[in-house]
Amino acid sequence: MSSFLSKKKDGKSFDDALSTAPESTQKNKRYAIKLFDSFVDGNYLGRTTSDVIEELRQLKTQDIQIYEDALYGMLQDWIVWNEKNGLGNFTIRVAFSNIRKYLFHLGVKTNEQDIKEYLRFGKRTRENRHPLSQMEYRRIIDGLSRHPIVQALFLGLGSSGMRIGEALSLKKKDLDLTGQRIIVNIPANTKTRTGRVTYLSLETEKILRPHLENIGPDDYVFATNDSKDNSSSVRTMLARLVDKLELVDRYQSNNIRKITTHSFRAYFFTKAARMHGENYAHKITGHGGYLMQYDRMTEDEKLEMYLQLEPELTVYEQTKNELELSRLRDKVEQIDELKQEVQKLRETQAKSDKKIIETLKNQIILD
Repeated sequence: MSSFLSKKKDGKSFDDALSTAPESTQKNKRYAIKLFDSFVDGNYLGRTTSDVIEELRQLKTQDIQIYEDALYGMLQDWIVWNEKNGLGNFTIRVAFSNIRKYLFHLGVKTNEQDIKEYLRFGKRTRENRHPLSQMEYRRIIDGLSRHPIVQALFLGLGSSGMRIGEALSLKKKDLDLTGQRIIVNIPANTKTRTGRVTYLSLETEKILRPHLENIGPDDYVFATNDSKDNSSSVRTMLARLVDKLELVDRYQSNNIRKITTHSFRAYFFTKAARMHGENYAHKITGHGGYLMQYDRMTEDEKLEMYLQLEPELTVYEQTKNELELSRLRDKVEQIDELKQEVQKLRETQAKSDKKIIETLKNQIILD
């Protein structure tokens, strides 16, 4: 029995609800639906997804066991169909997760336990993650020379450990430009739940600073004010660039590129973990790592830890050499200052000793 309060749920209503989701989420879900529509069209004599949903609804009213057999049998056929079409296990699992949500919207619910019992996916294979090399990083940055803001974005990802979404959400007012390095105040979001602080390297600042001088406090740093969620266009630009640079390797298990926007965050994490340990790397990248001594540090001490790490994050050897030379000069200055302090103490002590001796002499004479 229908009700005037009931809202029609179909492909259009799902698409309408999806329109408010991040661009990457929309893309993944629509890709999964496209796969499912193609499967239905090719395997059920030109029928549509709507026809399949209606058939399942009819079966459910007649016999629940026949309904479940038909539903999970169809889903298993869809998994096999994807495998035969060359999709990797990871891609199929992600698409399946999105199809479950789509079917749920259309009134077809799947049970977690039934999925484990009835469905078989290909074996999960683990491949070693490809570590972005300094040479690859440098070639990518050089390839972006005509796009300084995007160039600064990728330098920023690798020197701060930010997620691509976090970087694109940054506004100028989230940056502290008054210190030795640009301090990035990353607001809390649904993923991290707590805000955190990280830094941008001098290498990044050199490119970014002119842009920052021409935007207002509420302007986005790396994105346009029309749409901060342009991660898809950034990923597309990177994909085209790595193709042009012939950095085209993909993982065999899922056909995903080895170099993605996440590679730069991973680059930072690896360098940070080697320098200061994994707890520090987790903490500064927002993984929720717990490092009590870091929390108790002053802002100057936290900055000092970053400055120690910074040379390892640089893309160009010249910059690395300049940073290391600068730190050596700072140490020499500190040593000189210490020498001066020691000399002052010696002089003060000598004056004090002289006074004591004079006092003792006077007492002897009086005695």
